[in-house]
Amino acid sequence: MKRTLISILCLFAFYAVFSQTELTEDAAIAESSVNVALDEINQSFTPPANKMISLKSGQSPDSKVIIRYFNFPNEAIQAFEYAISIWEKSITSSVQIHIHAYWEKLPNNQLASGKPAIFYRNFKGAPEPDVYYPISLVEEITGKEYNGEDEADITCSFNNTKPWYFGTDGNTPDSQYDFVTSVLHEVGHGLGISGFFSAEDGVAKFNNKSNLPSIYDFFVFNSYNQRISDNTIFPVPSTALSNELTSNSLFFNHSIDFTEIKNISVYAPTTWLKGLSIYHLGNDQTKSGSNELMCAHAYKGEAIHNIGNQTLLVLAELGWTINPEMLIENQEDLFEDRMAQNKSLNVYPNPFSGTLVFDCENVENQNSVEIKVMDLTGSTVYNETKYDTQFNPKVKVDLSNIKPGIYLASLTDSNLKTITKRIIKN
Repeated sequence: MKRTLISILCLFAFYAVFSQTELTEDAAIAESSVNVALDEINQSFTPPANKMISLKSGQSPDSKVIIRYFNFPNEAIQAFEYAISIWEKSITSSVQIHIHAYWEKLPNNQLASGKPAIFYRNFKGAPEPDVYYPISLVEEITGKEYNGEDEADITCSFNNTKPWYFGTDGNTPDSQYDFVTSVLHEVGHGLGISGFFSAEDGVAKFNNKSNLPSIYDFFVFNSYNQRISDNTIFPVPSTALSNELTSNSLFFNHSIDFTEIKNISVYAPTTWLKGLSIYHLGNDQTKSGSNELMCAHAYKGEAIHNIGNQTLLVLAELGWTINPEMLIENQEDLFEDRMAQNKSLNVYPNPFSGTLVFDCENVENQNSVEIKVMDLTGSTVYNETKYDTQFNPKVKVDLSNIKPGIYLASLTDSNLKTITKRIIKN
């Protein structure tokens, strides 16, 4: 009898351990996607859909999203929960989604970062074999929790050194970054706009031990309608795959028939940008005014409180159930432009090869100007303050030593007003 009891207890222990670890052999962790903070101003507001006009800060008691905050100020929490209410109106989940949100110092060029806490493949009911799914989507597909109550499904971090606007009205000053927009963006990464593509020294691969794609990676195609995660077409690792990742001509292939959007561009600049490339939408994000939530770059004064058709179509293809009322055939009336383009600064020649001229003749408050040139990762390649622009308004800057590519050149006057222009080095 004693031996039988011990055998039963051992069997229960085995099943308990198995139920906790049944996915661990097929698990992988991705790197965070980052949102780069630019000094460029795009003072505009894309409000939530009309269906959400009654949204309030704070979570409802029946919310499926459970948030655990680390070092967050109260005003940031209210804005965070307002953003979550927008997500809850847009997608549905039968299982709780656990988010761990960190308020911490990040690298200076980063506004925020986010990702799924873990990915799993080949779980029971997986729609695609040998493809990694984010844990929150795994739980939604299977209808059960795999993570414990204290474990995260989504992790996101926000730079506590940046000037944030915590209001929910979209009236973001041109000196601050809109926090609601940033939360919406990072949760988008956590829900599945994330994966394992990586490139180094011209060779690309999937950054996991199995060398396999995420479900987002699986739906990325080139202009020839080739699935770039197909190992029979683009070997992994290979330079051929790296060339695709930096082709600036990739698309997310969605099967949902939606007349407004046929192709969803994937951000694939000609230089691989870790944390930015592939896991953002849009193929030309050096210009402000795109009003795309999942853009790689964040602008001062820009507030996007509408998830948008492109992001919702991507998530629907990954496997999320979206609220069809949030798909709007024509969003033109949602965009409110509160700032005309500032044409007071002329920068030439553009493109340039060596010397760049900043013509400050029409710039107000010329007592001094700070000129800064940054690459698309937000790193500063040139920074100098000029104190005689009232008498010498045409400032020549020697940039012959920087690499060819696209840069952002900004000029800040003595009243701390910043004007930013896109420049191209041949």
